[in-house]
Amino acid sequence: MKLSRRKIAAVVAAAGLAAWLVLLPPAPAVAPPWTGSAPIARGAYHVHSNRSDGSGTVDAIAQAAQRAGLQFVIITDHGDGTRPPEPPQYRHGVLVIDAVELNTDGGHLVALDLPVAPYPLAGAAADVLEDVHRLGGFGIAAHPDSPRPSLGWRAWEAAVDGVEWLNADSTWRDEPQTTLARAVLGYALRGPGALALLLDRPDDLLARWDTLGATRSVPALAAADAHARLGADDPDPSSLHLPFPGYEPVFRTFSNHVVLDHGLTGDGVVDAAAVLASIRQGRVFTVVEALASPGGIEFAAEAEGQVVQMGGAIGKPAGVVLRSRAAGPPGTTLRLLRNGVVVHESVTATVEWPAAEPGVYRVEAHVSGAPGSPPVPWILSNPIHVGLPRPSAVSPPSDEAPVSRIPAQSADGTIERGVNDVSELIDGQIADARSRRFAGEPPVGWRYALSGGAPAGQYAAVQLPVVGGLAAFDRVRFTVTAAAPVRVWVQVRAGSATERWGRTFYADREPRVIDLRLDSLMPIGATSSATPPLARVDSLLFVIDTLNNRPGTSGSMTLSEIAFVR
Repeated sequence: MKLSRRKIAAVVAAAGLAAWLVLLPPAPAVAPPWTGSAPIARGAYHVHSNRSDGSGTVDAIAQAAQRAGLQFVIITDHGDGTRPPEPPQYRHGVLVIDAVELNTDGGHLVALDLPVAPYPLAGAAADVLEDVHRLGGFGIAAHPDSPRPSLGWRAWEAAVDGVEWLNADSTWRDEPQTTLARAVLGYALRGPGALALLLDRPDDLLARWDTLGATRSVPALAAADAHARLGADDPDPSSLHLPFPGYEPVFRTFSNHVVLDHGLTGDGVVDAAAVLASIRQGRVFTVVEALASPGGIEFAAEAEGQVVQMGGAIGKPAGVVLRSRAAGPPGTTLRLLRNGVVVHESVTATVEWPAAEPGVYRVEAHVSGAPGSPPVPWILSNPIHVGLPRPSAVSPPSDEAPVSRIPAQSADGTIERGVNDVSELIDGQIADARSRRFAGEPPVGWRYALSGGAPAGQYAAVQLPVVGGLAAFDRVRFTVTAAAPVRVWVQVRAGSATERWGRTFYADREPRVIDLRLDSLMPIGATSSATPPLARVDSLLFVIDTLNNRPGTSGSMTLSEIAFVR
């Protein structure tokens, strides 16, 4: 029998439709309603607007969050911390909280609860975190396991306050072409389910998170990292792009559920403070609503009448009982993990387990048919720390008596500067300080001013000569005061201006002792070694440039008791 071209086309179309329906992402399973004992605020964290590289206005994002049933959204536009954050406010019934995503040498850092910074926050991750903490903020390592090297978090030695265990703009980057194609084909009809196809359980990152939790509390969040922008990297709204994937489908894929002491009041300032306080405490869990909805979980530790909720710590493992429950669809499995290893599994959606050993305990809920290899958890809790040491305050710089110490040659200081910049020693201050000389060397009074305009290599510096190298020393130590808050380089130079290593330090009106290990100085530009060749060091420099200072910045400072120490 001979088929007409029309019939053949119809058969092909029907076969294509059948294949499309087979490949279509499944609809989310229906879970029983969640009735927890504490109020929950459900929201999206890590969202970009057209103030940086997103496509939507803040107002449009709030509308998308409202349609997705969210109660809050945290905007994290790229910046350097010097833009004053907008006050938290309700838009279209959704609490909008303004935050910022900072660039550091070790990766991107989202700073929550950060007021306006007095200078641009940039440079070494540890230094940026120091500034964030000084200003009262909370720093979260963004997309830490991104397959794109420039986006992954590399500064694990820095004491980040939190991590993103899941990031929607990173998970797709290592997926096979077949999965990406299926997600694109299914997006129009089931956007959240299509995006969920790209999720996996990030085993290596979760293992690192569990390890970090052994020494300090490090809450984890799921990051929408929503831009609603596919196309040109240029964030200019007029550049060619598609609003894909849209904000609303991303918000419907997964969300963060923040456990509160009291329900939201409708007052933006009050409610934002409550949401951010719970995030800091780790009282938050993730639900992948594209797999099953609604969702909820409780997790607590009990011992001798004491009850500690998710995110908390309990001292003695003896007599501690861990309890968890979730409301999941049929086939839900609850897994209790200690230090990343499953110690108990339940198919009744409840867990009761004696915590006989110290450790980082958390819960994952899994549903059948979850995508990914390995499958992504439907729900992930933050941990409870049982019988572990609690974090201690950062130790101040050492003031122990040095084995050896020589003063830097501050009396022989000279200035260096860019063509249109100002760098000058305050001679009167040095002369007046002769009677207070430190081991024969006076304080350095320094006035500087960077030229205005666009950043173009502006700098001002004070150079102190080093005779005979620094092989006999391991630290540089000095006292500093500045007329206004500022972040400054301390650098060493070996042989030529192109061989430099440095670190930055913070200064303000309060006298501060800065004590830096010489082997902690990092290469600046191309160098012949990762750490300074101390025997060849011939200059010590203090430098103001555009890393942490805007063009047009001016100020002054006093550096005293400058010495090399062992």
